[in-house]
Amino acid sequence: MSKLSDNLLKKFISGKRISQHEFSLLESLLENAEKKQEVFQWMEDKWQLSTSEMVTLQFEQVRKKIRNKSARQRIKNSIQILSKVAAILFIPLFVTALYLFLNKTDSDKLLTLYTQKGEQTSVILPDGSKAWLNVDTKLSYPVNYGMKSRKIELEGQAYFEVMKNKELPFEVLSGSIITKALGTKFVVSAYSGASSVKSSLIEGSVEIKCGKVTEILTSGQQFVYSREKSEISIHSFNETDELAWKNEQLIFRLTPYNQAIKELEKWYNVSFDYNPALFESETFSAKFKRYETLENVLQVMSKAGKFDYRINGKVVRILDK
Repeated sequence: MSKLSDNLLKKFISGKRISQHEFSLLESLLENAEKKQEVFQWMEDKWQLSTSEMVTLQFEQVRKKIRNKSARQRIKNSIQILSKVAAILFIPLFVTALYLFLNKTDSDKLLTLYTQKGEQTSVILPDGSKAWLNVDTKLSYPVNYGMKSRKIELEGQAYFEVMKNKELPFEVLSGSIITKALGTKFVVSAYSGASSVKSSLIEGSVEIKCGKVTEILTSGQQFVYSREKSEISIHSFNETDELAWKNEQLIFRLTPYNQAIKELEKWYNVSFDYNPALFESETFSAKFKRYETLENVLQVMSKAGKFDYRINGKVVRILDK
């Protein structure tokens, strides 16, 4: 492969913006069947240099799926599955993006990464930006992410470390708010059914849009949109608490019991059977490690809240003493 082609592919998979002329060159390169095969070989060679045996093994599986004729259609119709494989590895998702480009998949299709209740994951996006997904979270972005825009959609909670690109701002659509950044670190929390949507800035600056309102946050500020009251507020926040889940901790600080129970349902993938009226004015404060057992957590909570409980499979029943 020529030096020009090599540099062009490196630029493309890194998520950097390419000119119309460069795009035409890349398209011409991929129109040639022989050159297309060279591209696949180039991809494989790059990953063979990886020091991680796990990444090499998983990439080999992805490569076989791409080359397998009968699997190509399944991959086209199952973009989420392939992106999920890459997300688990915490590697750039250019394998999927480049494959879809080679096969001229519609650019309006979305790649979707998701975590179930009780699981977390992390991923490097095609432009090099990093995202950590909390439990029960879904993140979606278009196939052509990084070429014309860097817009993603989020439902749940995620922490982002964004690569700088002044020409293509990084935008997160989460419910009613849009968090826009050039290069920064922030957390967005937008769980379905939650009473509010939050954007918390760790480092740098971001622009928040909510309806007709636009606000600029500085480090240490948190933007909160109340879904119940349709109100906006900006205040400081505790960074340790906000990033606890990313750092494998579960922290409750004067947290209403009903809210703490909702967190436990997502954290441990269980459901609670109880009367919310039992804890209308009760709060709870404690810190747990990520892999603390549910039994241990409930023992602490039950002593503080003065209640009994029974665990039956995936259901926790709370009983008033």
